[in-house]
Amino acid sequence: MKKILLIAFFLFISNQILAQTVSIKNSPRPFTIIPPTSWVQQPTSTGNSRIKFVAPYGTPYAECAVIVQEYPSAKNIPQSTLDKGMLEGLTISEMTEQLSAMYNNVKIFSVGVANLSGHPAQLSNCQYSVGTPSGEVWIRGIYITTATTPGLIWTICCGATGKNASEAQKGYSYWQSEFAKFPTNIKIQ
Repeated sequence: MKKILLIAFFLFISNQILAQTVSIKNSPRPFTIIPPTSWVQQPTSTGNSRIKFVAPYGTPYAECAVIVQEYPSAKNIPQSTLDKGMLEGLTISEMTEQLSAMYNNVKIFSVGVANLSGHPAQLSNCQYSVGTPSGEVWIRGIYITTATTPGLIWTICCGATGKNASEAQKGYSYWQSEFAKFPTNIKIQ
């Protein structure tokens, strides 16, 4: 039993050593991230997206992205106040309402409070769809949101996509452990 644990420990350490830390400076606050092993960095799709990684070819399609938005009206709010607000969390109905403003077929499986680089964060486990010219695309994943000074909202989203909810769920099940690890590898500076 000790040998198995020791081997597992060394495999974990060797995977951590092989992972490359990526520094992001095109953000109002710089940060670093260790992407999932074998995932590929892709160009971001919006001005607030700071970095995006996609799953390797030949696996269920999934991506993780870091979005940082500036809110000048919140620039002078102390970090302690922002942390307190994040600790309060959202209800399932509040999160459903927020995501429904942007997406279709929103279903929130759970909400909670997490930690993102030492800051309390709101976590939701969700499913939704987006209309595209080629039809509806379904996403199954997680959203994590926190706030930091000076007036920054951080959103980490990791999700698997599919042509329907069932296909997206299969991808989510495949990548679930990577989705859970991704936010723990972000260090806001």
